Amino acid sequence: MQSTGIVLAVVFLAVLAVMHQRDRRALRAERRKLFDACFALFERHRLTQDAVAWPVLAGTYDGHEVHIAPLVDDVGFRKVPSLWLRVTVKRALPMSGTVDMLARAQNTEFYSPADGLPVRVATPHAWPGQMTIKADRPAAQLPLAVLDPHVKRFFADPRAKEMLVTQHGVRMVYQAHGAGRSEYLVLRRAVFRDARLPATLVRSLLDQAVQVCADVMKGDVHGQA
Repeated sequence: MQSTGIVLAVVFLAVLAVMHQRDRRALRAERRKLFDACFALFERHRLTQDAVAWPVLAGTYDGHEVHIAPLVDDVGFRKVPSLWLRVTVKRALPMSGTVDMLARAQNTEFYSPADGLPVRVATPHAWPGQMTIKADRPAAQLPLAVLDPHVKRFFADPRAKEMLVTQHGVRMVYQAHGAGRSEYLVLRRAVFRDARLPATLVRSLLDQAVQVCADVMKGDVHGQA
């Protein structure tokens, strides 16, 4: 009788293990579809994925090296999690400083370097409200005038979260998806069903970042907005 119970327990654990592996394979495959509609945008691309994590895309767009990484933000209390898209265009820019523009800061933006930048820059009056600007040097040494039209355009979208400009290129953070509210409230789990990135969205973010790079390259990097 005891041996029968042991056998049943072993079988039960084996079934659980099989179900767990099946669910992980399904989750990995589902998340890997995130960029399916976007591959044609790139001259070349490489998709990497660790275990069941969201995939990361690296490639070449319009002659620029780019990196696109999804980030799950579920650290906000009583806040439905977001799937942020971190879009980076790598290009050497003629500026020695770093400036970060962050919308609606909650002090939970683990993906942002803002906390590590020592200088708080006053937000130009014509820029969108609820914006925190941090830098590693005074405003007079930053390309605020060059960035002016790009900041106004990007942050006019309520899903826009962050623009970071450094000597190594431009990074933009944008809310790609919100988690299912009911599932999160009941299960406390971030579920992003059928998460896919439209090619039009990815192209728009990349084009904006590329244009920021181009204008910084040719503009007055010390101008004020």
